[in-house]
Amino acid sequence: MSDTPESAKISSRNQSMKKRKLEEQVAIGVLFLGGLLAVGIVLAIFSFIFTESLPLVTDPDQRNEMSLYHDTENEEEFARTASVFQTLDNMLGQIMWQPVSEQPLFSLWPLMAGTLKITLVAVVEGTIISFLTALAIAFYLPKRLRYAVKVITELLAGMPTVVLGFLGLIFFATYMQEITGTTFRLNAFLAGTMLSLTVIPIMTTLFEDIYSSYPKEQIHAAKCCGLFDYQIITSIIIPATYGKVFAAGLLGFGRSFGETMIVLMCSGNAAIFNMDFAAGARTFAATIGAEMGEVIVGDTHYSMLFLLGFILIVTTFVINYLSQKLIRKWTYA
Repeated sequence: MSDTPESAKISSRNQSMKKRKLEEQVAIGVLFLGGLLAVGIVLAIFSFIFTESLPLVTDPDQRNEMSLYHDTENEEEFARTASVFQTLDNMLGQIMWQPVSEQPLFSLWPLMAGTLKITLVAVVEGTIISFLTALAIAFYLPKRLRYAVKVITELLAGMPTVVLGFLGLIFFATYMQEITGTTFRLNAFLAGTMLSLTVIPIMTTLFEDIYSSYPKEQIHAAKCCGLFDYQIITSIIIPATYGKVFAAGLLGFGRSFGETMIVLMCSGNAAIFNMDFAAGARTFAATIGAEMGEVIVGDTHYSMLFLLGFILIVTTFVINYLSQKLIRKWTYA
């Protein structure tokens, strides 16, 4: 007997369902492989940078060079007894970064101070500007002007950092020195100010999303109670969203922490251990960018630069992880 029309429909439907299931499984497999590849690349980068910095601990010759108590009369005995603590003494017990000398000094403190100074300036300036811009977009600007401001902000996000660094070096450095009267034309404050331009687009988008998604019913209820817009913002919305705003600020901090080109061109690249924002500074990322092309592969200076890169990656990962956790944890009141 030939198949009835009803059985033919059922058979066709079953084949269609099998085909869709197969397509779904293939799509899931492709997505899984893509995610696995991304995770594998990140782990490979971590592993490579960690491996390249490991000789600072495992290689007796590098421990010998890092030690400040070099005994030239007994090289073999010193190389045998040199310890990791002598390496740590060079990195954490000194205040100078002087890799090319008879006794190389690889102190992390000047680079930490420079990184902190420039990042703080960038985050503070970027947070203030982004906060005000996001409030204007979410509550005050008309629709067309709101769209124009968002487009301009997104264009700023796509601007190459080398262009921002060039503008800071050629134009803003002289302009800011005339206004502030600083001794040094290139300094931490200038580098942080130019660096804030890379933070503003990210933080503005995050802040605007936070404020635009605030429950409109609560805003309408507050207006019905006679509150003005500024009272609603300062008394209700900001206190209810400060947690997510803080987490977004952490994301901006992580974005600016590892920036290279702007800092390399505008900071003066002076590895000085102080918190003077009007003086030159040098960051971890700028040190890697300036010195990696001149080192000998496999020597102590080479391993030290990879250690700086490992510190950068771990710090940025921790900051981004904490910010994401805080964003998910804090909810609107």
